[in-house]
Amino acid sequence: MDSAELLQQVQVAGALDRATAEQVIVATVVTLAERMSHDELLRLGTRLPAERQVAVHAGSPSCQPFGADEFVHRVAERVGVEPQVVWTHVRAVLGTLEREVAEMEEVRQRLPRDFDALMA
Repeated sequence: MDSAELLQQVQVAGALDRATAEQVIVATVVTLAERMSHDELLRLGTRLPAERQVAVHAGSPSCQPFGADEFVHRVAERVGVEPQVVWTHVRAVLGTLEREVAEMEEVRQRLPRDFDALMA
C-alpha cells in the first residue's frame, strides 16, 4: 500500500477531506507507536508507506500500556479536536491499516479488548 492509497482509503472510510485525513493518519500512527513494543514497531514500520514510517519513529521509545479511551484522547490532542469528534477518524485509520497491513493482526491481538471497536 502506498501513501496515496492509504490516504484515499482513510478519506473514504472516515468521510474526511485530504488535510484532515493526513493529520489523523499521522496522529494515529504516532499514538499507535507509543502503545507498541519496539519489535512490533519495526515489523509494522516496514509495511507502512515510506512517508508514514517517520510517524512510527516519532512515538515513544517504550511501550506505554493505555486503553482505547486514552488512545483516542491522545490522537484528539494531536489533531486539536474533542475525542468524540476524532473517534470515527481513528477508526477509519486503524480499520484501513488492519485491512491492508498483515502485521496489524498481530498488533490487534496484543491490544486490550476495548480496542476492538476502534479496529472494526
